[in-house]
Amino acid sequence: MNGSANMLLRVCLTVSVVIFSIPVAYAAVPLLPLCSWPVESTGQGFLNVATQDTNTTYWFMPIDTSRWKSVTIRGTYPNARLFNYATYGPTGLLIDTLLDEDIVPDNGNANPFTTATAAGSNTYTVTVGPGSAGASNLLSTGGSRLIYVIYRVIVPDKGLDRGGGVDVPSVTLVAQDGTERRLRACPFASAESSLGGMVPILIASGFSQAANFLQKILDAAHQRTSLTGSCNTASQPLRPAALKFGPAPGTDFFPNPPTAYLQTPNECFHANEVIVVRGKALVFPKTYVGGSISDPAFDGQIQARYWSMCNNDGVFPYPVIACAGDFQTTLDKDQYYTYVVSTDPAPADTNWLPWGPTNLPVTLILRSISFDPQYETIPSDYYPQGVICDKTVLTAQGWQGCFTAAGVKVATGP
Repeated sequence: MNGSANMLLRVCLTVSVVIFSIPVAYAAVPLLPLCSWPVESTGQGFLNVATQDTNTTYWFMPIDTSRWKSVTIRGTYPNARLFNYATYGPTGLLIDTLLDEDIVPDNGNANPFTTATAAGSNTYTVTVGPGSAGASNLLSTGGSRLIYVIYRVIVPDKGLDRGGGVDVPSVTLVAQDGTERRLRACPFASAESSLGGMVPILIASGFSQAANFLQKILDAAHQRTSLTGSCNTASQPLRPAALKFGPAPGTDFFPNPPTAYLQTPNECFHANEVIVVRGKALVFPKTYVGGSISDPAFDGQIQARYWSMCNNDGVFPYPVIACAGDFQTTLDKDQYYTYVVSTDPAPADTNWLPWGPTNLPVTLILRSISFDPQYETIPSDYYPQGVICDKTVLTAQGWQGCFTAAGVKVATGP
């Protein structure tokens, strides 16, 4: 660990002792967690790393399972497209997950993700502890002494905060003797201070592997502000050219189980060029404007709980530049979308994603989340197609001219 990291560790440990009123004599062995949901990540600001979707919010909490028999999470179903919980090991590998539609409500309440008639403030209770994955309202710890619990909310309804109009769930620790301790909300003011404060606590608790893992995330987040150019335009294909989507590599970093990804190779900026993407939209629920999870946004059976197209820097730590969720994407009369990635706003009949820093390569990612086993996560007919196009061709001939120039045939409708 370098000198600045050592200084950060000493400062954060001192701050942690003060914030949480831990007696100095016990500061070397603090309890985990000290407070509920210490880290919030939105795909914006300091923790804009690892290609996060900007319509998703994560709340993150470490738990020392050797000190607690179980953890009780009590929450209110959010007004959102979807939410879920997941447990992970010390280096972000998935242990278990619990989807919104599988969370049984408290007595006298209803789960709005399983019925179109549910209304009001409906509550649920989830237990984190030993047991088999898949048990009712249980998140398994998988036998790991240290786990992370992540609570995700995706696409809150229009006009609501990122939590979907409800508070983050309360957390109660259950000791080995059955006594309970309700955690207060963490007082951290920013993702940087909260994640930085967690590293020395993990070290003091004997979790050096987990501390090193989080320190890498911290280092990556700091590195994001000083990214340097890495484009070699000489290695890029002759123009115009196709830009293909394929299965995304490296999806084992705190993965969200029901999500699938299609990704393009890195592409460098060339003056007067744009990227044009065309594809058929999966049918999604219209929850954003007040519909239920079972109401399709347009005709047809719902195929995906959520999908989005994001533009990301193609170099470590892979920050997101911009995302367009399904509810933010304009479709034509045949339910096809057209995205344009460029330095200037795109034509009015397309969806624009800004290029971002022109000294860095970009990569596009299509996400799709589907909980319906009757559908492929991303059916092959819904794979997007992309081309690199001269801006003058797009202006004069539209997206059709770009695909023609690149020799790429694309479907235009039924």
